[in-house]
Amino acid sequence: MAKAGIVIDNWKLPIFERHLTNAGYAYKWTPGLTKDTGVLSVELSRRTEAATLHPIVKAANDEAARTGRGHDGGSTR
Repeated sequence: MAKAGIVIDNWKLPIFERHLTNAGYAYKWTPGLTKDTGVLSVELSRRTEAATLHPIVKAANDEAARTGRGHDGGSTR
């Protein structure tokens, strides 16, 4: 089984979890890659499924960007 790794800030985790769960993906969160970040390891049933994962990740990231939350509490830069 193939896997994809998505590195995100901890505060984005609930957004990504919701998008991945709604799309039917199984995943595992591993905290601690660096301070305040972690890795979502997403299980892919086929290699071609990586292409279908991209719009899910993009939508989650776009939503996170719209929240305006970042390390300083107000910026996503």
